[in-house]
Amino acid sequence: MFARWRFERALRGLAELDEPVLRRYALAAWPNADLPVIEAPLLALDFELDGLKRDAHILQAGWLPFNACSIPLELAQVADVHCAAKLDRRAVTIHGIGEDRAVAGQALHEVILPLIASLSGRILVAHGADVETAALQGACRKLFEITLPVRAICTLKLERHLAPSLVGNGVYRLGAARARYGLPEYRVHDALGDAIASAELLLAQLATMPADTRLGRLEALSR
Repeated sequence: MFARWRFERALRGLAELDEPVLRRYALAAWPNADLPVIEAPLLALDFELDGLKRDAHILQAGWLPFNACSIPLELAQVADVHCAAKLDRRAVTIHGIGEDRAVAGQALHEVILPLIASLSGRILVAHGADVETAALQGACRKLFEITLPVRAICTLKLERHLAPSLVGNGVYRLGAARARYGLPEYRVHDALGDAIASAELLLAQLATMPADTRLGRLEALSR
């Protein structure tokens, strides 16, 4: 209840700002927590970052709106994000986005504004959603000096709930979780590929749960 109140209060603050995208976000038709999750509007999101430090740069964003009935790939979007900073070598080794490619990316606002527009009225879905939420909110603080209120479902935390007490390194990582549901391997550490992979994983997870599972239940498990 408190989380819902805090979210709605933050939306009221956004509605008073001059940025049209933020106002539309604030005034969107947000789904009720009592809605069955199979009816909820969702948006899978993944960022490739310059490491996991608090002020890590967003280097690539990939997202697509979807629901429990379909994942329409024609709505998917992906973009590299401009960054002129010296990048973390370990992160570059993982995602393959080097400094030359980062410099050629789009300006941060050119990526974040359409992302916010797509997320309006939708629940963010990601594997490790705390990372995506924090990165998005950090970008909004940089661009607009506000903290964007976000509702999220974390497929990582949900998997820990559905398959507790698994033992071994990486057993809850995206690829390992997908494998338990018979989902195919994808190229990892590509923002759009990981967003699609997270969307597919959520649908597989939902197939093991009661059909009337409420949106608020998954949001609570994701906190």
